[in-house]
Amino acid sequence: MDDIFVYTSFTTSNCYIVTPNRSDGITYVIDLPPDLEPVLNYIKQENLSIGGALLTHGHFDHCLGMGSFDGSIYIDLNDEQLARNPEEQLKSFVGLNLESITFDGELNEVNQLDTKELVVHSNPGHTKGSTSFEFPGIGVIFTGDFIFKDGIGRTDLSTGDTNEMIHSINNVFTKFNNDYILYPGHGDKDTVKSIKNNNILVKEYLNDWTS
Repeated sequence: MDDIFVYTSFTTSNCYIVTPNRSDGITYVIDLPPDLEPVLNYIKQENLSIGGALLTHGHFDHCLGMGSFDGSIYIDLNDEQLARNPEEQLKSFVGLNLESITFDGELNEVNQLDTKELVVHSNPGHTKGSTSFEFPGIGVIFTGDFIFKDGIGRTDLSTGDTNEMIHSINNVFTKFNNDYILYPGHGDKDTVKSIKNNNILVKEYLNDWTS
């Protein structure tokens, strides 16, 4: 089994399974897309011990699989209402006018997760509760829709804010370890250093901050 298993949903969102410490074997799932079955099958096949699901934010393509997940779910509770009530998102994103699709299970504040393997970064902008998850022991960061290899998350959706995005890029992203691998919510991974040097939108927002 690899330290990181990647599944890309039909929504184009990435779901990750990460085992930060082979000695204890505790595994975490990063985001829960609607079509979660292949991820659940992999967990069963590898007989993994799941420590919980970590949600980077509350958009439907990253959390609509919550009802299929049998385990603790952690999210910045600023995004709780987005995660629990995806109807408006589905309507605006894909034009679906569905009957109520809600999640009534327990959602835990991500900062309550007690593990030495994980560093939680709050980076609002894409959503109010947008969060990145860093695992220093294996040199990786999962950023959801905060930072991509070649772009950044939209700020024109519900609870998004351009000023908060600029602040997060300058006060959170710039402090990420250059040598770490960044795994985004959509698209390919890359090193933090490469993204800092080549991501045009990140560089533009850095200029906005200093100008």
